[in-house]
Amino acid sequence: MAAPHVFLTYSIQDAKGKVSTVKINFPSAVDIGQVASFAIATATMINNIIKGRILEAGLGIQLSLSGATIRNAPDPDSDVEEGARFSWNTASGAVTGFRLPTFDEAKVVSGTNGVDLADTDVNTFVQRMLAGKTTGLVNASPSDDRGSDISNVASARESFTPSRT
Repeated sequence: MAAPHVFLTYSIQDAKGKVSTVKINFPSAVDIGQVASFAIATATMINNIIKGRILEAGLGIQLSLSGATIRNAPDPDSDVEEGARFSWNTASGAVTGFRLPTFDEAKVVSGTNGVDLADTDVNTFVQRMLAGKTTGLVNASPSDDRGSDISNVASARESFTPSRT
């Protein structure tokens, strides 16, 4: 398990349209603004030594999940290729989404590929995504990549995809 830290990613596309991601780590005490400045200045340097196209850069924070109630090891029947794709409508009318790998098939409506939104655990997760989490006076609420808040579930379906090696 990695220690908490800040990271920078670059997505780089090749001539076949395939995209690979580079992750560069920084200590947790670094100023995010400094990493953003580093990202912009360093993109030019990376561009000069690659043949692909830098599509984007991103910043993230690796956190310790020691305070969360999570399992210590994957269930024996878990598989990253089996998942669920959640699509969300946003306040601006757009659709955004993501896929959760190793989704529990017991939480799919029998005989369909639809996620059981009435399942207590699924509903708790959906409500957190819709409401966000307020700490003090500040709410962290999920959005699309343009900043438009998620407003409701567009769909939630079982999703199979090959794993990356």
